[in-house]
Amino acid sequence: MHHKPCLLLIRHAQSENNALGDALRVPDPNITSIGVAQSAKLAEAVKKLSPSVLYCSPFLRSLETTRPIVEQTGLTPIVRQDIYEQGGCHSGYQPGMRIAQRGMGRVALATKYVGWQLDERINVDGWYNRAHYETQDEARHRAQQVKQWYESETRTHSLKDRVAMVIHADFKMRLLEAFLGNANVEEHFGEIVNTSISQLSLSNGRWKLDYWNTFTHLETDQVTA
Repeated sequence: MHHKPCLLLIRHAQSENNALGDALRVPDPNITSIGVAQSAKLAEAVKKLSPSVLYCSPFLRSLETTRPIVEQTGLTPIVRQDIYEQGGCHSGYQPGMRIAQRGMGRVALATKYVGWQLDERINVDGWYNRAHYETQDEARHRAQQVKQWYESETRTHSLKDRVAMVIHADFKMRLLEAFLGNANVEEHFGEIVNTSISQLSLSNGRWKLDYWNTFTHLETDQVTA
């Protein structure tokens, strides 16, 4: 079956930071027990969507959300360095007091996620390569670069390719701005639910949003934002 080229943008499952107050946040949290349940439901939903390529952010919460998808689909995920959450890996939560952290290094990732493909930009010291907390303007620029890379990849893919990316709420907004050419998308959308799926598709050279923030795969008591 052939599909128009499309991109599935998936928010990670509930992280420990999502469930805690700002003062208790850690640089690279795991997912919660609710997040584990969300991930299992998500994996079943993603399998039905038949993605042919699977990318994920190098943050632990995205990696652990991706793990059940790998088990369900048999895909080899690609851990891509530049689809991390806006702000990057950091400690602290108050403006002006956030300190950049490196995140998991290449050896740790290869040991924990055996057989997964790691972006060559992820080195032994960690994947986050900025010396400061990333600004929103810097995240917007990064989203434009991801769009340019993705469009160059799309030209080399078969029309049946359906690409899934497990990413984050704020960077999902930045990608929507980039792909839709609209800097005001955040004004029109509400909170992004954990493990929700949005689909972009390419038609006549233009990207359009087919659906947004779908989370029908979750039970009522599993819905978190």
